[in-house]
Amino acid sequence: MNIQELKAIYTMNLRTLRTQKKLSQAEISEKVHITEKFYSDLETGRKWGSFETIVDLANAFGVEPYELFLPAGSVISHNERRTKELMKRLRSNFSELVDTMEEFLKD
Repeated sequence: MNIQELKAIYTMNLRTLRTQKKLSQAEISEKVHITEKFYSDLETGRKWGSFETIVDLANAFGVEPYELFLPAGSVISHNERRTKELMKRLRSNFSELVDTMEEFLKD
């Protein structure tokens, strides 16, 4: 894969995810805290964005950052998705448990 192919995949995925979520360029720009012009430049391949922007876009679309670079038709197995969701829940629950323990130990 060359850089042009990667850019084409990235821009197509941005456009596809945005339309699937029924968001305008203005709405996604607001969520990611970038200008609408900058987002338009991302979607058309004139710009890439920083790693931070890529992470913010992925979060706004509800995907992992690497998924923005997967070719159309790439499938993440159900087990990987379930594992990710489980890990998120465990992190959240573990964080709540640690907070509870800290509060208990303060008393």
